[in-house]
Amino acid sequence: MKPFKNRLTLAFVFTLVAGSIPAAGASAEGAQAATAPANEKELFAAAEKRENEIVAATQAAIERNRKSDAVIHVVDSTGKSIPQARVTVTQTAHEFLFGCNIYGFDQSGSEANDAAYKQRFADMFNYATVGFYWRWYEPQRGKPNYAYTDKVVAWCAERGIRLKGHPLLWGNEAGIPPWSPGQPAPAIQRQRVSDIMNRYHGKIAFWEVVNEPSHLAEPRIDEPYRWARQIDPAAYLIVNDYMVMADGAPGFHRLLTAAKANGVPFNGIGIQAHEPHTMRFPLDRVQAVLDRYAILGKELHITEFTPTSDGGTITGSHRSGVWDEAAQADYAVKFYRVCFAHPSVRAITWWDLSDQNSWLPGGGMLRKDMTPKPVYEQLHRLIHQEWQTCLSGATDATGRFAFRGFRGAYRVEIEAGGATASQQFQLSRDSAHEIDVVAASK
Repeated sequence: MKPFKNRLTLAFVFTLVAGSIPAAGASAEGAQAATAPANEKELFAAAEKRENEIVAATQAAIERNRKSDAVIHVVDSTGKSIPQARVTVTQTAHEFLFGCNIYGFDQSGSEANDAAYKQRFADMFNYATVGFYWRWYEPQRGKPNYAYTDKVVAWCAERGIRLKGHPLLWGNEAGIPPWSPGQPAPAIQRQRVSDIMNRYHGKIAFWEVVNEPSHLAEPRIDEPYRWARQIDPAAYLIVNDYMVMADGAPGFHRLLTAAKANGVPFNGIGIQAHEPHTMRFPLDRVQAVLDRYAILGKELHITEFTPTSDGGTITGSHRSGVWDEAAQADYAVKFYRVCFAHPSVRAITWWDLSDQNSWLPGGGMLRKDMTPKPVYEQLHRLIHQEWQTCLSGATDATGRFAFRGFRGAYRVEIEAGGATASQQFQLSRDSAHEIDVVAASK
């Protein structure tokens, strides 16, 4: 951890961590004129103190926003309550979506590394992004690479990993097939959306139909999202864009506001979090961005998060130094805490699991040999220990066992003398507060 070298930059960052998203074109000189501590050490200490306060405050917010109360009521076969029954409650799955793209699936060239990649993926995530980049997915017209996707989808389904398709349409070169001189005609676009969504109906629930629409003139989101809704009324549609954490992406916010007013169907807002590549987004700014987009009344998805460990210079933060494995892990844990604490956030997706195929050098949670970096180990502890509910105890005199747990899927096991029971249930914001479990004799 090192203080900033540049006083103007430090003063500018102090205004960021003080709470507001600066307007486009805001200058460091203007920020320096704001009220701020008098020297660099005080600036650094104030910013560090504020970051620590934000992280500490997430604990109460997570308790409030990610948990629900429940009561296990144990009865015998006649409906009579059983006091002092032994109760074990185990969370088996998260409601929140902890994800990663799965682009490295069977891509390492080594059976051992492929197996390690899959094991690490399944151990960490319950949500995967599947790629449909038109340029590489259908290099020959009429011959999309469904075989590979089918294999990935089947593997995820066996493990209860939910899926998102990304992207069906994109104005970038990666979204233009090589057999087309430019963006294909709307009729061809619509056919592609229809073909893919129908093939994976009931298998892929989440879709980013058009990627990064506020930065590209075509394709627009209006009609493609209406096509998608007609194809699958139950599909969860996300509009995704970048630079959101950098400056609030006012153009994206305007696009979404207009889309909502015009009845364009979408369920979620996708917020990428890796542009600029070396920026360590101040946590005050992260909260301010989430609050601003939450006002639109849609769920928020952190769709692409890639802090790296490649030795690049840390920018945009009260901290300087380089992005190494320690800095990557430290910031990632704090970022996850802030996002998980926010009531409007539905998902966080890391972008590229392994350095072997990461789009940014050092952007993986795993090294090229598939060994875990500190970020993998620390996020695994966070998600699967700190944020997972497993507890036991005994029912009270009324046969009830009350607890507060993280939302998701659960298994409860009961032992009461010679009687036992095992039952699964879902704990959600709107779930029943009391679950009756009948303990039957062995």
